[in-house]
Amino acid sequence: MRFFSARPAVAAGAAVLLAAGALLTGCGSATVEEGEATETSVAPLERSSGASGESSASKASASSASGSPSERSERAQEDEPEDRGAREISEIPVPAPEQGPDQDFLAAVAEKGVNVDGVEDQLVGAAQASCQGDTFTVPAVAGQLIEQGRSELGHEELVQLITEQGRALCAQ
Repeated sequence: MRFFSARPAVAAGAAVLLAAGALLTGCGSATVEEGEATETSVAPLERSSGASGESSASKASASSASGSPSERSERAQEDEPEDRGAREISEIPVPAPEQGPDQDFLAAVAEKGVNVDGVEDQLVGAAQASCQGDTFTVPAVAGQLIEQGRSELGHEELVQLITEQGRALCAQ
């Protein structure tokens, strides 16, 4: 009376080993071997100072025609501007404000008691959206301005102000 037959277990083990071997054999050619690698090199670039009227191509041909390679590299090092290291800054530079219709629009809105500092792009974008028939952006921006404490105007008044001034902005 046999309870356990060894044949199915041996057959299953052999099948697993055979599958693993086939898998490893199939992937064997995908590995990189040292003998296959080829060395590549890049020719050094020669920089021109840009102060003279000569083209970089004529300078490169003139420097390659005269002198040994060590003389050329010494000359190239003397002619090159020296790279400077990174410098720490104390604050991010503020871009100069644009002049024109956007500033006129922002001044008109600020004149009515709205603090536009830091939200200039959002206000101009909302005004331009209202010119294109967008009925959702201006009320949303007006609500944000009120919640941020940037205006004492009511919601409807602020929506009307941005819409009217936006039409004037788009007309320009």
